[in-house]
Amino acid sequence: MRGRIASFMLAAAAFALVLAPAARAQSSLEGATNAVVAITAGADRIGTGFIIAPNRVLTVSHVVDAAQGLQARVLVENRLEPYTVIAIDRTRDLALLEVSLPPIDPIVWGSSSELQRGQDVIVLGFPIGLHSVSLTKGVVSSPLQTFEGSTYVQTDAAINPGNSGGPLVDEQGRLVGVNVAKIADVEVDAVGFSIPVDDARQFLAENAPDVAIVTESGPARAGGSASRVLIPVLATAGLALLAAVLLFVRQQRRIQTVPEATFATVVRYRFAIETGGARSERLVRLPSVVGTASNADIRVQDAAPYAVRLMVADSGVEALELTDSGGLYCGDGCVRTIVLARGQSFRVAGTTVTFLGEENVASNR
Repeated sequence: MRGRIASFMLAAAAFALVLAPAARAQSSLEGATNAVVAITAGADRIGTGFIIAPNRVLTVSHVVDAAQGLQARVLVENRLEPYTVIAIDRTRDLALLEVSLPPIDPIVWGSSSELQRGQDVIVLGFPIGLHSVSLTKGVVSSPLQTFEGSTYVQTDAAINPGNSGGPLVDEQGRLVGVNVAKIADVEVDAVGFSIPVDDARQFLAENAPDVAIVTESGPARAGGSASRVLIPVLATAGLALLAAVLLFVRQQRRIQTVPEATFATVVRYRFAIETGGARSERLVRLPSVVGTASNADIRVQDAAPYAVRLMVADSGVEALELTDSGGLYCGDGCVRTIVLARGQSFRVAGTTVTFLGEENVASNR
């Protein structure tokens, strides 16, 4: 046993030694693509994120909110890994995740302040739940566009459901934005928005200043300058060593006997869904999501992919509206929350959803 642990530690030490030069690697489109991961809920890819440091993934908060309670995972190199949200800003729509990651070089950061109108940019991510990273190319329509009180990098590169949280990069693969939304309207074409990378850097500076990101000048503290520093490299070596030990421990635990299945009573919540005279009922767990996405618990038409999140409330069910009428995530400042008692309803686009009550059902666990 001790010999196997020693082997793991030696391997981790060797990995840490080769990781430091990787932090100084030049940016490339291939490198940026390798850093992209999928955010999943159950078996579905519902959004995108990207690796910014060892065991750290940046994405948008509305993807995290939509995945809450739905067996959310990060999909990386065909591995599904649970994550912990360690920082979130719903006003700016950003979230930082902690997740066990294989040794993949993080994305190289650029600057949104240097973007020029007409400059080529590339959107990376998993649109409509596709199984491999997709690339769409366009130009910067406006490097600093104000829309509904927030500033974005506007681009005509295609941003579709599932791209949210993925990187917007320049032709050298340097991060210049975080893809967040497009205008969803039949009369609007090729109007997409990304959070400027300088805003994302500020989010990290305020919430995780010691995270060591990578720039073309070398590793840098998110809350400091872009000059090369020794501490992030040493921290990376320590994290690599710790990750190898934790992997070994987890592998040992897998040999333990799985307990026999037991049955328990769990609470489910029944809703009526009425659209154009048609009526159906759904029995769901909470939290649940209402929207057009394929993995939404309650499917509706003509709405955002994840339009409303349903949660347990003391006096009934709480309905939290996640997006505005244009399908854009609107943050804590403009969401609407209502609490439904039995028999009360709310509308999503042309659909009426009515809370019918709670039911106890048997569950195999």
